[in-house]
Amino acid sequence: SISKILSAGDIVTGVRGTTNGDVILTGSHATGEGANTLPFLYQGPLTSAAEDSGFHALTPPFAGFMTGTFYGPDTSTYNPDTIPGGQVRAVGSYRTGDGVFNHGMIYLGPVSGGGTWTTIDVPADGSNTAGGVRACPSDQPGCVVMDTIAHSTMGNLVVGNYDLNLGHGVSGNAFIYNMTTHQWTLLQLGGSLASGTTLYGIWQNGGPGSPNYTLAGGSSAHGSSLRTQRAFLMNYNERTGHLGPPRFYTYGNAPALVTHFDGITAVPGGFNLATISSAQASSMAFVPTNGGNWPLFGRATWYPIDVAASRVCKPAGCSMVTGNTVFQNQVMGVYVKQSDGKPRTYLATVPTS
Repeated sequence: SISKILSAGDIVTGVRGTTNGDVILTGSHATGEGANTLPFLYQGPLTSAAEDSGFHALTPPFAGFMTGTFYGPDTSTYNPDTIPGGQVRAVGSYRTGDGVFNHGMIYLGPVSGGGTWTTIDVPADGSNTAGGVRACPSDQPGCVVMDTIAHSTMGNLVVGNYDLNLGHGVSGNAFIYNMTTHQWTLLQLGGSLASGTTLYGIWQNGGPGSPNYTLAGGSSAHGSSLRTQRAFLMNYNERTGHLGPPRFYTYGNAPALVTHFDGITAVPGGFNLATISSAQASSMAFVPTNGGNWPLFGRATWYPIDVAASRVCKPAGCSMVTGNTVFQNQVMGVYVKQSDGKPRTYLATVPTS
């Protein structure tokens, strides 16, 4: 079952459930002014998500704001101690034309706007980072952090990626940011800050107050066939800073040039993950787990989502398809119709039995 939700130009990037069975969606809304977008929040039923009800495009109050996107939300359903009832937390990035390509941002407030906005930028010099790890090498004075892109949030944490300016290191390294301690952890999978690691999803294991999380993304630090990227899951304890060993995955459990997890949701027996791969544009993976709040990850079962062959891409077909986020067994992502070149969001319900 694959259908269109929201309007042309609205791209869904994240989702969390609420106590009444509705969802919060995050993403970007085309303003009609070139490629500029506004971050949006939507609250309501997932299957009938539309702009005429529950949809709010917000304008961040940052000086010189030009364009921005929300990538992931969290709700008081999951974290009532840090998110007041009736409010949501959303993370993303924005641009102002100040020379930094993307700043990270956090919003906390009502879906309709009027909340607080905070800028977060990965420190280049190792200040406020675990172990004093520097994003920029000390022997490269011209190095700056050009992007801080916050992808997902749950509990006390935000995960995402940062990039350095050209000529100063490999872009696309991942970070964990603790909103309570204001400390950053810069991932060094494979012992390197330049292993092409991404973090797109986070899930708090054990409910509110638990220090244990599972992180999802992709990395080239899998020890074989470097320059390829594999999806991975990894546990993290925010109190001790301990990272569990990553388990790597490729689409269909077979060789693939690129596979990465874009979204994660806990389901009975494990996790469902929205996935992008060079072998399959959009799919959902189910990874079984055991071990409680510090789970062991099993062998993935893969469910291809053939958006290109569905009615949303007919009659002319689609030029691009992604898998962005997942709620229970429902995956959302982008498709671009050949007929007009406009990005849209699809909703796919994946049968798992």
